[in-house]
Amino acid sequence: MEEKARKYTDEIRSVVGVVACALVSCEGLIMGKCFRGDGASSSLFAAMSATVLASAEAVCGSVHVKRPSMVTITAADATILIVSVGEDALITAVIDMSADLPTVQERLLGIAAGIGEEA
Repeated sequence: MEEKARKYTDEIRSVVGVVACALVSCEGLIMGKCFRGDGASSSLFAAMSATVLASAEAVCGSVHVKRPSMVTITAADATILIVSVGEDALITAVIDMSADLPTVQERLLGIAAGIGEEA
């Protein structure tokens, strides 16, 4: 599994504009990552990303909307995308503001679909 996770994170990181990323279980555990810095902050980032996606799913369910495929967090200096990979995992990525966001979103959704098919 570790080899597959590295393959996936390498693919995610190859998307132009992605500056950091992780493949995360729905429980918030890192399966693969590409981060600078310490492991504690990336672990917290992964856990909080899983929490955000779970919260978005609850919001959608409360208004009878299908579960979200992606959650977008926009900040002044970056965008964070949290992409659902089926029921068991998610991709979370920090996107540079200079990136073409619709292209990055499309690529990450495609990668997520590919991971979901292999799982």
